[in-house]
Amino acid sequence: MHDWLASHDVEPSGPITTIHERPWSTVLRVPTGDGDLFLKQEQPVQEYEVALTVALASRWADRVPEVVAADFERSWLLTRDGGVRIADSGAFEAYPRALELYSELQGGEIPHVGEFLEMGLRDLRLPVVAELYEPFFERDHGLEPAEVARLRALAPRFLALCAELEALGLPASIQHDDLHQWNVFVRGDRVAIYDWGDSSVGFPLWSWLKPFFALDDAGMDPEALRKAYLAAWRSFAPDRDLRRALEVAVPTGLFPYAAQIRRQYDATQAHSDYGTYLPQRLRQLLAALEAA
Repeated sequence: MHDWLASHDVEPSGPITTIHERPWSTVLRVPTGDGDLFLKQEQPVQEYEVALTVALASRWADRVPEVVAADFERSWLLTRDGGVRIADSGAFEAYPRALELYSELQGGEIPHVGEFLEMGLRDLRLPVVAELYEPFFERDHGLEPAEVARLRALAPRFLALCAELEALGLPASIQHDDLHQWNVFVRGDRVAIYDWGDSSVGFPLWSWLKPFFALDDAGMDPEALRKAYLAAWRSFAPDRDLRRALEVAVPTGLFPYAAQIRRQYDATQAHSDYGTYLPQRLRQLLAALEAA
C-alpha cells in the first residue's frame, strides 16, 4: 500500500488507521501534511464504485468525493477529506442544498445510464423491478410465513404503483440509494455526497427514500426537502405529478432497496452480522404497501 501511495506522490505523515471494515468495503485514514486522505478498498460486490466515483468526479467535481487516485485493478479509491457529516454536526440546513445538487446531477447523468450498466451497476429500472417482485418472495428473508403471504398478495398493488411511476415518464438515472444524513458532508461552503457503493440505475426519485426517513432525525420541515429535491425535475413533469411520485416512491422504492441488501448479503455472506436489517426493511415495505 505504501508503494502505491508513493506512486501517487502521497506521503503519510503518521500511522494509517482503519475507519471501518465491512464485508463490502474497508476504509482507511491516511494522514498527510495536506490533510487526511481516505482509502476505500472495495470488495467485488461493489467494485464499480471506483469507476463510478471517478466518472462522476470528472463531471460534478463540486458535489462528489474529490478523487486523488484510483486503482481499477485493486478496486481502490483514494479521496480527500469531505469535511463533517451533517449527522455529526447537526448542520441539517445543508440537507436541502445537498438534495438540490444531487437532483441536478441525476438529471445530467441520464445520458450516461448505459455507461453505468457497463461498469456493473445493477439494473433496477421500473420494468426490471416489477418483474423481480414476485420471485423475490420465494424466499422468506427472515420474515414469518404470514408476512411473506401478505407481501405476495400485495403484488398487484406494487405493480400498479410501478405502472403509475412509469406513466410519469421520468427517465432512469443514477440512483444513490443511501442518501441519508451520514453521507452528506460539509467542508466550508462545499456540500458533497459520498459513498456511492449502493448505487444502481433506476427510477430517479427512489433516492427520496432515505431523506424521507431522515426527516424525524433532522427535525426539518419536509416541504423544504421536497422543494429542493424536485427543483431539477420540474422541467420533466408538472409539480403536482412530481409530488405524487414522491409519495409513491416510498412504498415502491423500499423493494429495490431490499433487493440490493439481499444481493449484498448473499455476495458477502454477511447474514449473521446483519441478518435483522433486511426483515426490518421488508416489514416497512409491507406496512407502506398496505397503506398505499
